[in-house]
Amino acid sequence: MRGILLGMGLMLAAPVAVPVAAMDYAAGVPGDEVGRLVRAAMAEAGEAVPDFADPPRAYPPCGGNVHVQPRQGSWSTAEISCDAPVWSRALRTGAMAAGSAARLPAQDVQGTGRMVVTLARSLPRGTVLTAGDIVLAPADARQPDEIFTDPAQVIGRRTKAALGEGKPLLLRQLEPVWLVAKGSHVLLAARAGGLSVSAPAEALEDGGMGDVIRVLNLSSQREVKVMVTGQNSVTAQTNMR
Repeated sequence: MRGILLGMGLMLAAPVAVPVAAMDYAAGVPGDEVGRLVRAAMAEAGEAVPDFADPPRAYPPCGGNVHVQPRQGSWSTAEISCDAPVWSRALRTGAMAAGSAARLPAQDVQGTGRMVVTLARSLPRGTVLTAGDIVLAPADARQPDEIFTDPAQVIGRRTKAALGEGKPLLLRQLEPVWLVAKGSHVLLAARAGGLSVSAPAEALEDGGMGDVIRVLNLSSQREVKVMVTGQNSVTAQTNMR
């Protein structure tokens, strides 16, 4: 995995990028600036840049260099970090991993004419799938309905168990698609007595719609339990303990 280091300019030097100069982020890294840095890093890496939302709040102050790199080799989630003070955040981009579905090797169709996503090699539990991990292969008529036919449906997702080479990939073998990823920047909303307030927070756990997870309120530095209500959005409720 090759990280990309961004400062005022962006300069690549194999195998590690070197910044031209650090920008002044003493007051924090604005959300639109985070989005710009991630898009620039993806474009420099030769990745197709999808349409994704900038973080709703600024990231923490950074007196050093801001680093942008794919999380665990996949640009579906970008990891943004600072070296002084040290912090790290995650931003979902929804991008496909390098080596898109159009470049995946597909075997000749025999019989059914239906191609399904199959493992190109054995994988351990917790692997984040890339295009190199899968191939398209002819479907077996006895295979279950929860197989995948489009590689884009699985690239960037994490395996729940160790899986064997040549086996069709099944829905139950993959972790859920999280609306909130651990380490990501979220908007924390709270309502009480007809009043509504919001604050920036950091997710301490993954979560899907309706899940109760822990987050760190970045304003108060307090850990609270919240309910996931949308993409990078959570709500604190008074009855949560």
